[in-house]
Amino acid sequence: MRHTHPYFYQGFLFAMILGLMFLFSFLLLGSCAKKPPMVEEKPKPSAGKDPFGKPDTCRIVTFQDEKKNQVMASVLVFNDEELVAMTLPFRYGNGSTPIRCDSIKFEKTRTEYFEMKFPRADTTNQTILIGLLPDMFGNVPPLKKGNGEVARIYFTLKEGAKFQDFLLDTTWIRPGNVLKFVTLKAKGIYPIFDNRKAMIRGGIPMIPPKAEEEKIKSEGKEEERSSKKDSS
Repeated sequence: MRHTHPYFYQGFLFAMILGLMFLFSFLLLGSCAKKPPMVEEKPKPSAGKDPFGKPDTCRIVTFQDEKKNQVMASVLVFNDEELVAMTLPFRYGNGSTPIRCDSIKFEKTRTEYFEMKFPRADTTNQTILIGLLPDMFGNVPPLKKGNGEVARIYFTLKEGAKFQDFLLDTTWIRPGNVLKFVTLKAKGIYPIFDNRKAMIRGGIPMIPPKAEEEKIKSEGKEEERSSKKDSS
């Protein structure tokens, strides 16, 4: 006689809903006419919301081979409670950055045994949405407490093209996908996002945040002087 795992009833309904949400999200991807603006930010771990023990974390670390124009981004997760689902949305350009997402892989990662993996790259908006569930029926164990890689993302840069260095970042993807983990009891966790080591180099250095502020102020003052001259 087949025995149902204890987490079956807790996670079944939620997994069904989340699985349908992922599928719906992928149908919507690429349907947006507008491309999101690329906002360069200082490397940071973003503030998270985790009421259970230590704050869970999602980190991205990039490895770039500039001779071959290849980049591998390792997505790492720390969790101190078992997880039945993860939504991982990322942005890798401004819609016209000369970089292509080639593949998303899970071999030899903590989620390799998951039966439901939904990796999708939107090449128009240059975003990635990864949905991860052990399975839809509660027969596969949840992600155990731990720390390590859950996915690898591979990119190719356009040969000879130059662009401003940028950081891979998390983002919001329709209809409501944000960086989120879910526990066995269907409680949501919004992990800290750390992209301090997620730089992709394009040959044009990023403008430091303070320098960018000074540049904006200077341009504003210049416009003010010009408007005063015109009015006189």
